[in-house]
Amino acid sequence: MFKEMKKLIIFFFAGMVLALCSCKKDEESFAPGSNRAINAWIWETMKKQYYWENTLPGRQRIDQDPQSYFMTLLHPQDRFSTILQNQNSETYGYSFENTFGFDFVQYERSGSWTTLVTLVVPGSQADQLGLSRGDTLLRLNNLNLSQPIQPSIPALLRSNVINLTRKDGKSFAIASAIIAQPVIYRHAVLEHDHRKYGYLNISHFDFSGGYALLGAIEGFRANGVSELILDLRHNPGGQVSFSAFCALLFTKVKPADVFVEMRGNRKVGMRQLSFDAALQNQPDGYRFRSADLKAKSLNLSRIFILSSGQTASAAELLINNLKPYIDVRQIGQTTMGKDMGSSSVKSPPEVSGKESYNWVLHPLVYKLYNQQGHGDYSTGISPNTLLDEYASDRIFPFGDPQDPMVRAVLEGKVLRGDAGKRSEGKGRVVYERDFVRAMVF
Repeated sequence: MFKEMKKLIIFFFAGMVLALCSCKKDEESFAPGSNRAINAWIWETMKKQYYWENTLPGRQRIDQDPQSYFMTLLHPQDRFSTILQNQNSETYGYSFENTFGFDFVQYERSGSWTTLVTLVVPGSQADQLGLSRGDTLLRLNNLNLSQPIQPSIPALLRSNVINLTRKDGKSFAIASAIIAQPVIYRHAVLEHDHRKYGYLNISHFDFSGGYALLGAIEGFRANGVSELILDLRHNPGGQVSFSAFCALLFTKVKPADVFVEMRGNRKVGMRQLSFDAALQNQPDGYRFRSADLKAKSLNLSRIFILSSGQTASAAELLINNLKPYIDVRQIGQTTMGKDMGSSSVKSPPEVSGKESYNWVLHPLVYKLYNQQGHGDYSTGISPNTLLDEYASDRIFPFGDPQDPMVRAVLEGKVLRGDAGKRSEGKGRVVYERDFVRAMVF
């Protein structure tokens, strides 16, 4: 009997030792700010929230730099999850638009290359110097633009100054800076056959433009606008709550209508948001209410949306998720295909060490669907009427009635339904911006 009791006591203590070792392993801690601490936090966050959490590898090789480690966790279908660090500008992602205040496209036609300015940020140095959308460029720094520019893009974006030569011989020297973009690039009232159209170009979805947008809509109502042309060709997305803001302000949707259905992993689950619920996720400092927006709304039952391959994220969400409620006429090119939403997770001090060295994760968390359950547009949303903006060597200012997409609306040439008229381009785009804002819930 004594021997049996002795064995039980030995087994009991052996079990206790194993349990303590196990707890010690589970509670393993790393020095704040170390790669191990940061990467362990990344893995734990992804395991809880990431849409493809069931494909994540085990927590291993956590001693490498956080950006590289993060990339090893991403699913092959994931083009959009990101990681940023406050004090590491290399993690932010640069574009000509947010660094020099303009953007351009280069395309090849019959063996020759053409480079056109596609946008100039209002109020930027490029704007003040007289650079305009539609300008043809001959040189960027020491690069002759009669050749493909793609291989030189990273070096150009690291430049302190960009020197441009325009086709008319005028030169520009534009210094790099952090460019704050206005949400509204242009709004105007266009008239055709005694019918008034509001034209509105929104660069991205952000509540910093909320009051300006209210002012633009008030002007449209005062001028008797009965149709809206919403230009999202260069809109990479932004705040989903601002997308709901736009829907309420532009169209006849009701605050209680279902805006979006979000489907996550087995831990996150599924949930629906009404337009009102989505609006209530607006950032601190803003207090817009659905009832107030509806009182000022255009209440349209039809909207014309101009799109391109750079139309992405929350901009695509607006296109897809208005369709159950109103007639959405899309003109231009197929959108980028970001049919998922992200969360935004900041590393705590015990992970990052210093507050100023926080890491921020934007993992893809949800697949997004409209009220009818339609989504899964990872290859983009196709327009009703296909038009190639670069079919000729000339592009027009935003809102110009000569713009082929705007003209198609004014002349009633925009089709309804899935099959659209195609305007074939004669060239091949060899460089165009690749820059997407996270769609954060």
